[in-house]
Amino acid sequence: METLMLLTYAALCWVIFKVFRIPVNKWSLTTAVLGGVVLIGSMLAGMAYFHPGSRSARIYYVTTQIVPNVRGKVIEVVAKPNVPVKKGDVLLKIDPTPYKAVVDDLKAQLEFAKKRLEDTKLLAQTAGGSKFDVYNWEKEVASLKAKLAKARFDLDSCVVRAPSDGYVTQVRVRPGQMAVPIPALPVMTFVNSDSAALIAGFGQEPVKNIKPGDAAEAIFVSVPGRTFQGKVKGVLPALAEGELNANRNMVSFSQQLPIGEVPVIIQLDKNISELGLPLGVESTVAVYGAHEGFWSHVAIIRKILLRMLAWSYFLRFH
Repeated sequence: METLMLLTYAALCWVIFKVFRIPVNKWSLTTAVLGGVVLIGSMLAGMAYFHPGSRSARIYYVTTQIVPNVRGKVIEVVAKPNVPVKKGDVLLKIDPTPYKAVVDDLKAQLEFAKKRLEDTKLLAQTAGGSKFDVYNWEKEVASLKAKLAKARFDLDSCVVRAPSDGYVTQVRVRPGQMAVPIPALPVMTFVNSDSAALIAGFGQEPVKNIKPGDAAEAIFVSVPGRTFQGKVKGVLPALAEGELNANRNMVSFSQQLPIGEVPVIIQLDKNISELGLPLGVESTVAVYGAHEGFWSHVAIIRKILLRMLAWSYFLRFH
């Protein structure tokens, strides 16, 4: 943006020199240069503080590593990479044979225990029965019900389902392979479609001028020439650079710590999914603070520069 302002000022000076036939000498050139330094420097400082911009913006999203609850051989992979699915749709199936056998065995044991409990209660009503035996069988029935509930959960877990609306972006398992309930060995990566958010990193200097509800605009390299309006949804209250993990090391300030940018969540008026952009694409964001007086009018320069930058994306080739 600074380059665009300098080029615009240089073009304006050239037009003024030509139209008004101003002689080119050390005085006129010095005046033009010093005037440009003061004018552009003041505008840049004011924009950076009251109407900050960020080139460190990106569409972030949340992924869920799919890890089965049970161990077993994969018999079918239903989900297709990058094909949208709904919450609860089947992603893959694990051979249920051993888990179904456990369920059938526990069901049989439970039926037998219930029958023995009924018989024991009938005997307890006569002199030939014991209340202690009734208590033992009641406990046995309760224990078998709990085991059966766990076994049915394991059997149901042989069918792995989508945790939310989204899609699978990387499948690491094939039929015939073993799936294991180890978090470090996920079978696939699931992208939650409702988690996409545009987050921009701003310097710490203008952060107090960024408030929820402030007007914002964003441009994308993938969509040159277009500007998308929105607003500030929130400012994250913590920086990753200041995070302390529980370990045996004490905090040391002898190391050079990074300054860190403040993450700001931008909510666009247009649904991000409707843009057809891949999640993770970069963006440039500008926030227009609610200020009165002279600096409120400087926002128009930021808007012009942002649109000039958006149109310049047509000329970017890699």
